[in-house]
Amino acid sequence: MLASLRQVNRRNALVISVLLALGAGAMTAAVLVAGGSSGGDVAVDSNPAVRELLPPRGDSVLPQSNVGAILSAGWSGEILHIGGTIIPLDQQRLEPALNSVIFRPGEGRAMRRLPPGDLCATVRYWPTRTPDRTATIDWCFRVDS
Repeated sequence: MLASLRQVNRRNALVISVLLALGAGAMTAAVLVAGGSSGGDVAVDSNPAVRELLPPRGDSVLPQSNVGAILSAGWSGEILHIGGTIIPLDQQRLEPALNSVIFRPGEGRAMRRLPPGDLCATVRYWPTRTPDRTATIDWCFRVDS
């Protein structure tokens, strides 16, 4: 009787261990899937020069929102256009200490407001030490009216 009781306890312990392991695995998979779908931008994540796009690719923003990029240390850049509108350099806020280039729509600017709908922008960037080696990044976002 004692031997069969030990077998039942071992079997129960094995079943409980397997269920705990499956539960932990399911929770880990859920965290990984949720983390992976939280908007990781492969074009930015794999780009050593671009740290962040403003607004992020695919985001919905207001017509007065900033548009631009935050670059890694040692990189400079400029906004070429937003929605086909060329953005003059003197209307861009270049922050060398923050490695950012930002345009904010407003009165007397190339764009008073971002037009509603889908909008795409392009930033040209280059290593500060070799400014002749330029590259561009394009992204699109949605402007709510």
